[in-house]
Amino acid sequence: MNNSINRRANFIRYSFIENMDNNLLAFENKISNNGIDVKWISNEEELVSFIKQDLPKAHFNKVCFDLPHIPSELADTGNLIKNISVEDVENNIESADYLITNANFGLVDTGSVVLFNHKCKNCFNKVDHVIFILDINNLIAKSSDIGIILSLYERDLIHGNQQAIDIISQPFNKIISNSYQFEQENTYSTQKVSVTVVLYDNGITAIMNNPKLRESLYCINCGKCKTVCPVYKVNHKYTPIELVKNNAFGTNRKNSDIFENTTLCGNCDKVCPVLIPFMSLLNSEMELINTNDHEDSWHDLGKIMTKRLKLNKLNGKIRRYFFVRKLFNNNKKLLNYFMSQQDDFYNLTSTKEEENAKL
Repeated sequence: MNNSINRRANFIRYSFIENMDNNLLAFENKISNNGIDVKWISNEEELVSFIKQDLPKAHFNKVCFDLPHIPSELADTGNLIKNISVEDVENNIESADYLITNANFGLVDTGSVVLFNHKCKNCFNKVDHVIFILDINNLIAKSSDIGIILSLYERDLIHGNQQAIDIISQPFNKIISNSYQFEQENTYSTQKVSVTVVLYDNGITAIMNNPKLRESLYCINCGKCKTVCPVYKVNHKYTPIELVKNNAFGTNRKNSDIFENTTLCGNCDKVCPVLIPFMSLLNSEMELINTNDHEDSWHDLGKIMTKRLKLNKLNGKIRRYFFVRKLFNNNKKLLNYFMSQQDDFYNLTSTKEEENAKL
């Protein structure tokens, strides 16, 4: 990674997070002046309630979802919502009243939302209402910095795929075809699309109130940490950033999932483009759980991390087997985890020198 760009990106995220309150108010003012409505939503329950109340009809509202996760309350709503696919809207097979999607970032100084590689990008002017859901930590104070952030995402260099970026600063115009019985040609008119940006908390303020975990909010959702996580590779339960954030909430404070879903290998530290200190954050969480839970024997976590670094240097399953037995024999949960793994405990991308040596 280019360290200078990573340090710059880290500072960009730090600058926004440390002044989040003022930045959010400035963003709301800017985007409202641009003719886009703003709604503040705390959690998924409120989000579902807002969407249901905003639907214009008592039944069969045609809604197009372009979301990685559709809340179950919206996916199973009887005759209230008819789910229309993005492809059907784009190809004019079906019309839709609403389009609901995530925004990747918001730009504070221009009051804009940024989307890239969204399937629904050609549907914005084909619906009556668009709702962008924007996590309140996913904003950037200066629009001139968006290029640096976007440059940190992986691109498919083999196939030449580039990021398709859309920056939206004002409502769209929907094109309406008006055909009349005695006219040989269609006439067209436009209708303004109603656009709402949902500023979505979803537990982010809880993390903000924890000084040790605040750096986890620097995340730009690039997905690199999960590609090198040996535990996620096996069970697909928590990505490293999800594991950190999950234990930031009071109800999960004694959740031992954090012990069972990390090997403290440090791979996520090495690949994070915005320099989130995963090992420090995970270690802090484990220490906190250990302090508050005297029934478990989690202790001396610094030594556990040192052992993991030693494990990373081992080659061969036999040597690793005896080393694991020796180091983790008194820590049954980690011992059982390591002994159950068939693959390597780590999968950090090899260096160019190592790749050349294999050729």
